[in-house]
Amino acid sequence: MKKPRISIIGLGRVGTAFLNALVDQDYPVRSVYNRSGVSESFSKSYPNTVFETGLPQNEEALGELIFLTSSDDAIPEIAANLAQIRSTFVGKFFVHCSGTLSSEILKPLQKKGAQVASFHPMRSITPKTKDLKEVWFDVEGDEAVVAMLENIADTLGSFTFRVEPEAKSLLHVSAVVASNYLVVLADLAATISAMGNIPEDKALKALSSLMQNTLNNVSELGTEEALTGPVVRGDLETIRDHMAKLEGNSEVLRIYKMLGYRALDIVKRKDEWTAAHDEIKKLLSR
Repeated sequence: MKKPRISIIGLGRVGTAFLNALVDQDYPVRSVYNRSGVSESFSKSYPNTVFETGLPQNEEALGELIFLTSSDDAIPEIAANLAQIRSTFVGKFFVHCSGTLSSEILKPLQKKGAQVASFHPMRSITPKTKDLKEVWFDVEGDEAVVAMLENIADTLGSFTFRVEPEAKSLLHVSAVVASNYLVVLADLAATISAMGNIPEDKALKALSSLMQNTLNNVSELGTEEALTGPVVRGDLETIRDHMAKLEGNSEVLRIYKMLGYRALDIVKRKDEWTAAHDEIKKLLSR
């Protein structure tokens, strides 16, 4: 399949990661648009790409496939402005990378003949992200664009799964919990370690290794088989001791009890409930 000529609108973390990954796989990135200019040294790294400030004023420099990698709030205005630059966009494919918005937000372009989709990377993109290997993308939209994006993902060494438009916002909530709040959970664990005068840097290294091992187990086994620890074993006295140690920090104790109570739901699904779990439930409910 011939690789489409590509344009990128928005050169933040996601746009830069897309630029690097696509160029690395020899996709012709024809043009990049950003609200501010780029340095000469940066542009020289991409000699076959034209860098422009602002939004496209005509479609001459646009590739067939245009990625909108701006902030979520900016996407509706960008789509509306782009829709004004020509009367028809037949043969053009517009894709945004928002986690919470569906391809419906690109309807002004779709009404003019463009095919549209959303293509959201389920990974924390940082300034150091150089490729998109093994990234999972949720994708939805017009079939021709979705098929094109699935082919691009395969070339980039990443993966895709299709979602319904109405599922996008809920998927984004789950991604926030899985990614952002995992960091919060690590911070909480380090706070508890600090109560024993364990240096935060040492604790985080040890805890992050444990968290990575657990995440690997979740990926391979699912949540029911990956869950270990005192709640699963029914270790009432261990949990009672934990709660006693946390009594001096009511917020941490509350979160510990809430998470423990949620763990009991998993134990119940595993059909391993015992009388000890009844006692643990009462203890966590206090």
